[in-house]
Parts: sequence; C-alpha cells; structure tokens
Amino acid sequence: MRRLAALIAASPQRARLLLFLLSGALASAVGFRLVGPITAGHLIIAWGYYYILGLSAAFAFFAVRVLRERRAVWAQWLRRPGWAGAAIAGGLLFAAWSEPFRHKVLFDEYVIQGTAYEMHVAKQVSTVLRAYEINGTWLPIDTFLDKRPYFFPFLVSLLHDLAGYRTSNLFIVNMACAGALLALLYWLALQIAGRGPALLAVALFATMPLFAQNATGAGMDLHNVAMIALVACLGVLYLRVPSDDRLTLLVLGSVLLTESRYESVVFVLPAAAVVVAGWLKAGRVILPWPVVLAPILLVPCAFHLRVLGSEPIFWQLQEGQTSAFGWENIAKNFSGDMRFMFNLGPGLANSWYLSAAGACGLLWCAALAWRRARARGLADLPAPVFVAAAFGAGVALHFCVLLFYWWARFDDLLASRFSLPICLSCALLAAALARGLEERRLPGVRILAAGLGVWILTGGFPAMAARTYTDENLVMQELNWEHGLIASRPGPVLVITNRSTIPFVLWHIPAIISAVGMQRGEQIRYHMGQGTFREVLVVQNMRPTTPDGDYGVDPGDLMPLGYHLETIAEKRFGANLARVSRILSIDAQPEGPAGAPQGPARPSPLRFISEIQSLSGPSVAPATSPAPSR
Repeated sequence: MRRLAALIAASPQRARLLLFLLSGALASAVGFRLVGPITAGHLIIAWGYYYILGLSAAFAFFAVRVLRERRAVWAQWLRRPGWAGAAIAGGLLFAAWSEPFRHKVLFDEYVIQGTAYEMHVAKQVSTVLRAYEINGTWLPIDTFLDKRPYFFPFLVSLLHDLAGYRTSNLFIVNMACAGALLALLYWLALQIAGRGPALLAVALFATMPLFAQNATGAGMDLHNVAMIALVACLGVLYLRVPSDDRLTLLVLGSVLLTESRYESVVFVLPAAAVVVAGWLKAGRVILPWPVVLAPILLVPCAFHLRVLGSEPIFWQLQEGQTSAFGWENIAKNFSGDMRFMFNLGPGLANSWYLSAAGACGLLWCAALAWRRARARGLADLPAPVFVAAAFGAGVALHFCVLLFYWWARFDDLLASRFSLPICLSCALLAAALARGLEERRLPGVRILAAGLGVWILTGGFPAMAARTYTDENLVMQELNWEHGLIASRPGPVLVITNRSTIPFVLWHIPAIISAVGMQRGEQIRYHMGQGTFREVLVVQNMRPTTPDGDYGVDPGDLMPLGYHLETIAEKRFGANLARVSRILSIDAQPEGPAGAPQGPARPSPLRFISEIQSLSGPSVAPATSPAPSR
C-alpha cells in the first residue's frame, strides 16, 4: 500500500486520477440513488441493446489492437494446433456425443431465447410474452424486462441477424462458448503449469458430465465461465506487459463479465487487484480514457441490480420467507455443495475425481504459499500465478455469496450449473498439482491421467449414460410432446397453456395462459366465429384425486362451465397425465368457475404477469421472470 500511495503521489496523471474518482462517484449516485427502479428498467429496455453493442464493439476494437502485437504467437498456433487443438476438439465432440441438444433448464432458457428474439427484431432488452401473426407478420404484443443480464442473449441475437432467426442458434452459440472456454483453460493452465498439465486440465473439465449438459443446453452459465476465463487470460497479458491497450481490454472485458451473470460482478475485485499490480510492476499509473470512464460503464449493471432488488417476486421466495439471503442457508447449502462435488453415484452431473484433484491441488498450493510467506527476499509472483490467485479468490467469494442464497445447493439439479466456476478452478489446481509432482521427479501428469481414465470408465460413462437431468426432466418432455402435437394440427391454432407462453411464441404459435383463457371467453368465442383461429386448444394437467387412482383436472387448469371441450390426446408423464383438448364452443355468457378455485393457491409468476397485462394492457414497469432461476 505504501508503494501504491507513493506511486499515486508522484504520478503525472493526477488529473485523470481525480476524474476517475469523480466518474466513480457519479456512477454510484446515478446507479443507486438518482434513478428509480422503474425508470432504470425503462432505460435498460430502450437503450440496453445499444449499450451492450457499443461495449462489445469497443472490446473488439482493442482486442484487434492487442492481437496485432501477438500475431506471430496466435498465427502459429492456428496453423499447427497440435495436441492442444486435438484436446479441445475432442472435448467438444465428447460433449456433443454424451448429451442431446435440448433445453435443460425450463423455463429459464426459453426466457433467454425470448430476450434474444426481441433484441434481434426490436433492438430492445425485453422478453416477448405474447405475439400474433397480423397480415403475415409475427408481431410481439406484450414484453417484459427479464432479471437476467443480457450479454449472452445479445450474442445470440447477432447470430439471428447474420443467419436468420432459428431457435437452434442458441445451441450454436453455446458450443462456440464451450470451445472458447476449453481453449482459454488450456492457455491459462499452460502459462501456470506447462503443456502436459494444461492438456490434463482440459481433459478433466471436458469429461465432467456437467460440462456436456451445459454445452448442449441453452443456458448462459457456460458463457459466464468462459468470460471469467477470458478476463483472467487478459489479466495475464496485461500484467506481463502493462500498457494502455491491454489495460483497456482487461477493463472492458471485466465490464462485459458483469453482464454475463448477476453474481459475476464480484470478479470486478480481482480484476482491480490485477490492475493495481500492473501499476506497481510498470512503476507508473496507467489510466487511459476508457478506464477513466469505466465506472460509468457499470451504471447499467447497477440499474439491473436495482430492478432485481425492487421486485420481491424476482427471488421467488417460498411461503414464510422474507429474504433471499440469510445465515440460516449456509449449513444446508454447504452440505449440498459437498455432496455434489464428491458424489460417487450417477445421479448428479459431477466429477468427484475433478473435485478430489482440485482439493489436492489446493492443499499443494497452500503449502507452497505458507513456505513462501515464511521466506524472505523473494521475487514477485509470476503474472499467471498472481492472476490465478486473484481470480481464485474471486471464485471463493462467488462461492461464499451463493452459500447465503436460499436456492443454491449444487446437488439441486437446477442449481448444479452454479458450480462451474469452482470446477474451472479445480481443473487449474489439478494442473498445478501435476506440475509440482513433475518438479519432484514424479510422473504427475501420467498418474492423474491414469486416474482420470479409471474414473471415466467407472463413473463418467455411467453418469453420462444415465442422463439423469435430461431424462428425468418431465416438464421438458411434456412440453416437447405438446409442441409436436400442436404443430401437427392445421393452423392457425391458439393455445391456452397451463405453463409459459414463451416457448410457443418462439415457435410462432399464438398462446395465452389458462388464467387469461378463463377470463377472455367472449373474445375467444368471437375469434372462433370469425375464423381467426382454425382451432383453440387447451392444455391441462390431470392429477390423481383418489386412493383408487382416479384422475381429475388440476384446479388451476379448469375452464369455466360455458367452455365445451373435446379431448384429442392424453399422455402420462410420471404421476401426472397431460391432456390436450380443443374447444368446440363457448356459451355466449360463460358462467363462473366450476366448484374448485380456478388457480393454484400460489400462482406462478407467469400467471400473475400475464393476468395483469391482459387486464390492464402491457406493463410499463419491469416485471418478473416467469422461470424458476437464481
């Protein structure tokens, strides 16, 4: 700290330092004080696309400038990728072979696709909720601001712009992120531990079932981990040769990382530590103008966090809960996390071998750090080691934040993806362990590689063959069945769904939810008479109602007595029976609900949003997400 204070005092850029502090104060005031959550939500919807576009363009501009400096390095690697290229390609093929390309987290991934669709067609950061075909144009009617950051949907929207809108484009972007992640992991491990341990790190991470599950899914979590690895690699480049361009690229990458997942804002701290370490190494304060303005670039992130914090329904709390974070969550989350990391059976998408190798690597690095702390007169840490330590601390902080959250147990199939940053750290720690053993004349790479082979045969292949998450995701199977059935009907068709309208809207099938269909009988009757829709289909769940196994319609899916339905298909999914019916007719004045209440005791967020929007028009305030997520 004394060195830093002396450096700042002697810096000729004190005016820029003052402007940087003023920029930070202004960003804090605007982001957290001067602008209310509703206004912030409107600003994100209207201008968020152009913000992320400009930020990405600036990042690409400085990336090209930095790549020109290292043209000889990356050009040679592209010409002769060698074992590294084979390992990365093999990891991607392994992932594509072991898991089908499907939506894995419903309905989160459809919400992301809905945001990408709106960014593609309207250049707005919002998720389409309702749309109809009007004069040959598929026209969104209702949209809402989702709680998820929008850098990943922006990338998907760019592919829509270039190749045309397809729901499969999201899988292409995710596979590209998977390849980039493996390449960045290899390069970072190469700088820390050498070629052999780097290949081992790629193999350890690529064979983890969770990697394949996310690489072939439609979520944003793999993109988030790739951004963490990218910013860490940029930190190594900057710390080796501190310069204006490299610092700017590091800072812009860190800002983009905050738009990858909400928790990723914690990685601003390790990035700042790397920036200061570069100043000390260069013996001067480096403050190019983009870095001076960097706090202002974080204002949209603050806006989104304000919107998230202003709507309690965003957190999807259980009955009786008053806060999403609490000390009481630590014990259960930690036990669930350890169960996931070291699970020996095929029921979870973990790799206990990767976790064990990472834990041994952590103990090894802790012993080296203790020995170094007791020594005197040592040189500064190499750039890759310092950056790995800083971002490792960021991963630890990220883990601590999740411990306080009420729904963050890694052994929850929906929450397992939150462990990816820790798994990335385990791969790097395993590489460091292999390097340490090699330095002591032990075949560390061969020993760990042999153990990996045994684990793949005894644990990896059985877990991948089970496909527990994909095959047990009955909601996804039911939705796919409904889509196939409805798409085969001669259109146009209106669907009254008991879940989310978003998947149907993305498939260009008009849809409303059951709560709205119950209330809009007269309008539906009118359009049936005018031939607007050839059929109106109703999706309902049948649940066991008696000890003898008799089934009845879920109370939340019951249509009013004036609706006359004809069943066209039924299929069992687990203990539930899904039914699709068509409306034959609707009485001119439908009677009220039949007996049982027409909605569940705790309506889902999507039902709430759609009901409000249908009764009072499109919502002008930021609304909540219709999908269970963290």
